[in-house]
Amino acid sequence: MKERSRSILYNLKVLYIEDEEFLREQLASFIKRRVGKLYLAADGEEGLMKFKECRPDIVITDLRMPKIDGLEMAKKIRNIDYTCPIIVTTAISDVQSIIHTIDVGIDKYIVKPIDTGELVETMEKTALKLYKIKSKETVVNSLGLEKVRKREVELEIQTAMAKFIKSYTGKGPKNVQAFIQGDILTLQFFETRTIYEKTLLDNPQNIELVNYSRELFFKDNSKKIESNIKEILSTKIKIEDIIIDSKLDIDQIKLKIYTID
Repeated sequence: MKERSRSILYNLKVLYIEDEEFLREQLASFIKRRVGKLYLAADGEEGLMKFKECRPDIVITDLRMPKIDGLEMAKKIRNIDYTCPIIVTTAISDVQSIIHTIDVGIDKYIVKPIDTGELVETMEKTALKLYKIKSKETVVNSLGLEKVRKREVELEIQTAMAKFIKSYTGKGPKNVQAFIQGDILTLQFFETRTIYEKTLLDNPQNIELVNYSRELFFKDNSKKIESNIKEILSTKIKIEDIIIDSKLDIDQIKLKIYTID
């Protein structure tokens, strides 16, 4: 699997945007050896221009940058391309900035300082997803969802999932995001930790314990989650991946959408 993933990266074009020159050059040297072509930009404005010119397969961007920040740039990219994976690098202190933004379909948040192993693994997973999306007609088209209706459906899913989390844990998430991209629905839950879990997280050694507990919760309730979303989309749906990040207090679920023949 690893060899297959690496060969996929070697064929991809990647755009990396970072305003700190030293960090940009350091990580660029690492990424360049693992992808087909690497493009660099020093801020969101330049990043958007490079995206339009080069049409990369994957975008990796810093969150806080001059001129246009990473999330504002991501929104503009989403108006051009609904399938290009976007990976955001951020400091833990910037979580509030992530929570209060309009859903733009961010694929992954990576906390600084960047773990290169985590970055490569994330790029591999997004590359595989990208090829799956490009290999078939998008579900957005096959379900007959126009852009405005697509957003309405995403908001309906967000509301349903916020109510679901609150009904089972007693604590509603600070924010829920839903984004349909090809045949994948991504759900992101922000600030869902209970007081007990937050107490556990005072000790960094308990991070994996809390991660496991949250993942188990979603697995145990997977059928209920799938059923709730099926009622909205009127088509079969199945959870494919659960990603828990207790450092950022973000839970992410990826679900595959099946069209009805």
